[in-house]
Amino acid sequence: MPPNINWKEIMKVDPDDLPRQEELADNLLISLSKVEVNELKSEKQENVIHLFRITQSLMKMKAQEVELALEEVEKAGEEQAKFENQLKTKVMKLENELEMAQQSAGGRDTRFLRNEICQLEKQLEQKDRELEDMEKELEKEKKVNDWLFEMRRQKMKTAN
Repeated sequence: MPPNINWKEIMKVDPDDLPRQEELADNLLISLSKVEVNELKSEKQENVIHLFRITQSLMKMKAQEVELALEEVEKAGEEQAKFENQLKTKVMKLENELEMAQQSAGGRDTRFLRNEICQLEKQLEQKDRELEDMEKELEKEKKVNDWLFEMRRQKMKTAN
């Protein structure tokens, strides 16, 4: 199996410029994740240090991506909670109006208000499901990123 590291190309990469070169970073991430420890044992310390700096830069980039994704999910969750509270308030208001209408009208036709309440309750249930889905998706992303971090940590550990 051919080595996964092209040292000439690796040494050309500037770790500080990597965040501005997303495609290169993605390609490096894929190729470096396939590197075996035995490929590093006989390598010059200067090369391994440079590789470490590149890996650090990639990890920082991925950590920023995770942080941004988490912020987006949290923002969506806050908006969802706000909308949910608005719906709950509207349901309570309609229920009060329905009760008042029933008392004042002596039980006249209140189907319109009941239908409105049903629709709002369905909307509320739908938003609850969407929020749960978003939370599950965030949890999956967290697990994947934790796994990637652990894999990198283990590779760095075995490289030493």
